[in-house]
Formats: sequence, C-alpha cells, structure tokens
Amino acid sequence: MAHPHEQSATAREQQGITLDEMLPEAARLDTLTVNGWQLGIAIIEPASTHRGNVLLVPGFTSSRSTFFCIMQQLADSGYRVVAMSQRGQPYSLGPDSPAGYSLAELGSDLIGVIDALGWNDPVHLLGHSFGGLVAAEAVIQAPTRWASVTLWNSGQQNMGQEKNFTVTLAGLRADGPRALWVKNRLAAGQDPDADLRGELNRIEQFYFDRLMTTNPAQLFAGLEHLATQVDRVDELRATGVRALVSHGDADDAWPIDQQRADAERLGAHYVVIARAGHSAHQDNPGDAVSALTGFWD
Repeated sequence: MAHPHEQSATAREQQGITLDEMLPEAARLDTLTVNGWQLGIAIIEPASTHRGNVLLVPGFTSSRSTFFCIMQQLADSGYRVVAMSQRGQPYSLGPDSPAGYSLAELGSDLIGVIDALGWNDPVHLLGHSFGGLVAAEAVIQAPTRWASVTLWNSGQQNMGQEKNFTVTLAGLRADGPRALWVKNRLAAGQDPDADLRGELNRIEQFYFDRLMTTNPAQLFAGLEHLATQVDRVDELRATGVRALVSHGDADDAWPIDQQRADAERLGAHYVVIARAGHSAHQDNPGDAVSALTGFWD
C-alpha cells in the first residue's frame, strides 16, 4: 500500500514542528459525545463575515491535527471549521472490535458531529484519503445535511493493491500497529528499529506515537474498507450534492487517472494541487485553501 502511514514533509515540519504544534492560537480543542463515543475535535471561528460551516475528516492512521495547518486560513476566509478525529483515532475513543467501524457507523458519526455542534444549515464536508470513503457514506446517508462534499486525495474505487493489503493485514494481525510502522520505514529506506533504540527525531516520534495511539480495531477495519471498497460514484452523484475532487500532482495513493475519471463521472469540480503529494493540504497549504474556498464560495 502506498500510504499506510501519512508522512508529509512540509517546510514547518522540516524545521522540527509537529502537526499538533500547528494548532492556530484562535482554535480550541474539545470533545463531543457521538453515537456513544467521545470524539476529539478542533474548532476555529470565522475571522471575518461568516460564509459557512466546514467539517474536515482525516484519513487512515491520521487525526484531527492533520488539518491544523490550514484551519487559520480557512477561518480568515470566513469559515467556521471543525477538524475531527474519527472514532478509534488519536484523541477519540472507539470500540475494540473491527465490527464497530462499519462504513455505515463511521458515516453516521459525521452526521452526529454536526448534530452535536448544533449546525442546522448544510455543511461543507471534506474527507481526506480514507476519510473520503467515510464522507461519501455520510452524504449518501443524509444528502440534505451537506452543502458540498470534497474528495481530497481520495478515490471512490478500489486502489488495485489487493495483494499488498493482504500482506499488510497479515502483519497487523501478527505484530499489531507497529507492523505498519516497520512496513512504511522499510519502504522509505529508513531504519525500521530506530524506535526500539529511542533514536527517533521529534517528527518521527510524533508519527510513531500517532500510529501507536490509534485503536488497532480501527486500523483493521480501515484496511479492510480500503481493500474491499466498491465503486460508489453513481450513488454519490444521485444525491445531487455539489462535489469537488482534488489531489496533489504527485499523489501516489489512488491512481490520478482514476481520481480524474471519478470527477468526470460525478460531474464534479476538479482541481490538481501543484507541488503536492497525498497530503496536499500539508504540502501546499496556500493553493489548497484557494482551491477549497474557491469551490465553497
């Protein structure tokens, strides 16, 4: 699998700043009880005339902090923004069985979040990577709750890496979450055992801790969803919810041609973010924000 572990090297990270430390001063951290689970969120109020509400959903092995780097700019553009951790991800609780992470339940959580926030007007929804599968589910479940949906570096079809997924699932089953860490380190040509010797730098330690504080059941379920997902483009289009498909020009998760084809079938807006990989919001925050606000506006 191309991205079992999200590691995007922004300029700030290269300077030794972790994603958690990018939280804007104007933002606050909170928890919401949704479908019986406490979910961690970060929220920032609009810094100018309120233009709408936004919910940002992270991908596999990620958390709310992946979006901290763009929250202030979105608020400056007039948006009230909530970045969430999905159930079982860092800062959120979740069940200890993969059965508790069905797409239906994960999608219902997104609806539950906006209910808990008291947001009655339709909300702009963004799902990054695996979060895009969950976002599509939420839109299909309750189309009238959403002003738009953005599939951010995310495809609505199988990634075509079944053999790789099978190997990854076997490693996760045998060795737990650290198996994903070792797999990713080896793929990057890095020492897979540096964590055992206490030799990780601050940025590496951040990603290691984020992975190891994810509920293993969430990881099992997420991998299963990625491995077995079916094409839902027609279902999503039938909702009539406005859509944006966007990815980095160097995205190496879902094939770029596939994401472009999804956009065409959806009748969606389509934007490629220059100088960016699978986490376009981290690699090129300025262009990412321009693409999002341009679409939402």
